[in-house]
Amino acid sequence: MKNKYVAFFLFLTMMGIFPISSCVDQCDGPCGCYPVFENPDFTISAFSVENLYRADNNFIVDPNRYYFHQTLYKAFWVSGLREIANNSPSTSGSFFSNMAFACSPPESFSTETLKSIRIINKKRVQINQQEILEIGQQINDYFNLTLTFQVEYSIDDFLKRNHKFLKDERLYLKFNSPPNDNIEIMFDIEIELDNDKTFVFNNETMKVNGG
Repeated sequence: MKNKYVAFFLFLTMMGIFPISSCVDQCDGPCGCYPVFENPDFTISAFSVENLYRADNNFIVDPNRYYFHQTLYKAFWVSGLREIANNSPSTSGSFFSNMAFACSPPESFSTETLKSIRIINKKRVQINQQEILEIGQQINDYFNLTLTFQVEYSIDDFLKRNHKFLKDERLYLKFNSPPNDNIEIMFDIEIELDNDKTFVFNNETMKVNGG
């Protein structure tokens, strides 16, 4: 008789009439007890910039030193943001595909797209016998841009990618013209987004060694 009661209880449990005492009591979502939800996208409120020297790793630049132009970068990244509401997962597709979508968080992107970068020279300097930077000159063509240090783009080519920013993602500008002597370039950086917000960094400098 006792065995019949046990069998009946197990039958009711399998039918979902009695809860199973486990973590599922508290977390019955597709991801288990510790579900991972979507990362919310964000809107940009601020950027930051700094100089970096790159060897095997990134190092903060000593302001009193001049660096080889191929290893000196001006980094910029989103430093102020406001998260926006999560997008609801699609209800189409199979149960298993929806479960995988919910449990594998996508990357979090800015709602804004990078529209333009303008680099305006602020100090006249002679780079070499052929090249002189004049005050007020836009000097985008003297810089390459990279995300990974493996692939570099001209600024114009990078803008064609309609880039949206990831959280904690850095973009790196590199001066691409080798000088004959040690030089210090000074310039403004204007970062414009497709919502017409513009972020300006005045009198940024980079010290590049010659020879």
